[in-house]
Amino acid sequence: MYDKLLDLAREEHIDNQMILTLFFSCKKYLPFKDCSTQMKLGVSELKNKTVLLLISNPLVLKPVDILLLVQQTCDHPLNKRLRESYMIVWIPLPSSYTWTDAEENSFNFLSDSLPWHAVRKPRLLSSSMVKYIKEQWNFKDESIMVALDSKGKLTNYNALDMINIWGLQAYPFSASKEKELWQDQNLTMQLLLDDINPLLTYWVEQGKNICLYGSENLVWIQQFNDKITDLKLAGLQLETIYVGKSQLSDQVRQIMAGSGEKNLSDPLSFSNVQFFWLRLESMRRSKLRLRMTPSSDHVLAELSALLDMDDGEEGWAVIGNGVSTDIIRLQGMQVMEFLRNYSAWKENIAKFELSGDTRNVQHPDFMKGVALTHTLYPQKKMKN
Repeated sequence: MYDKLLDLAREEHIDNQMILTLFFSCKKYLPFKDCSTQMKLGVSELKNKTVLLLISNPLVLKPVDILLLVQQTCDHPLNKRLRESYMIVWIPLPSSYTWTDAEENSFNFLSDSLPWHAVRKPRLLSSSMVKYIKEQWNFKDESIMVALDSKGKLTNYNALDMINIWGLQAYPFSASKEKELWQDQNLTMQLLLDDINPLLTYWVEQGKNICLYGSENLVWIQQFNDKITDLKLAGLQLETIYVGKSQLSDQVRQIMAGSGEKNLSDPLSFSNVQFFWLRLESMRRSKLRLRMTPSSDHVLAELSALLDMDDGEEGWAVIGNGVSTDIIRLQGMQVMEFLRNYSAWKENIAKFELSGDTRNVQHPDFMKGVALTHTLYPQKKMKN
């Protein structure tokens, strides 16, 4: 059977039925179930569809990963048009050849809860199929999502990251589509924030000035918010968003839970914050999968710098506007120094677009060409 799988994968087919039938071969039962209705289904349900095989250990599939995937597929604006064109099937595989009670319980719970299809009896998957997944698709410990086109041809060994980043804009989820999406993509607030939260999407579309900031240092956060409050009273137009840290420590949770007392502006929910960091990690992995390096790709370089700032103990801020590529990132006392210099750069209001009515400005460039920024923080300016 393993040899047959290898042969079929190399051949051209008129549809995906032959290869899926061999993948999930068993004469005595229908291999899939609709997790939402518990209806038993056969491979014919996947005919003429792009099939996304979500392969994971039942215990590794975390709730936040599931929620982000649901948001980027089922809740995506394009889902109404594309939902009949693709299908997600969950294939749970244990960490060893035998299932633990914890893995069994997790499978039973998730297979009754997910909004996709799942293998009904993963214990009955052939050893050849499991071997094929591990050896040919390089499945190890982390979840992957293998994409097969409507003819059963493998088009992407792992489409999970591109879906986390772009949602259903990534359809048909092929490796070539992933390259295409990155081709003209610069690092913008739209890329960092799009689809995480409807309000943030609105701010980006309106070309609002946005400041992301993170830290678990309560003193620094209070100083930052106090200064921002003063500057807003002086005319600064800036939406601030606290994104905590990628690891939601108890300190970050307490800061977010007490957001009203700590004067956090427009805080995100725990899930939204996790989505933000998951998408950043997905962007970095996607770039690395395409064999980019920080020295050859400016988006990867800046994503890595942002993730490195999160690893530090100092507070940080990233400030930008809509789809403009003029973004600056500052760390620690540089943030406070920049804000204290408001009196110096507020005269350049026409360039900054930081105050006044910007509703009629189509994606105004944030601080574009401002000499003061280059003079004070030349190494911190994100390059185009």
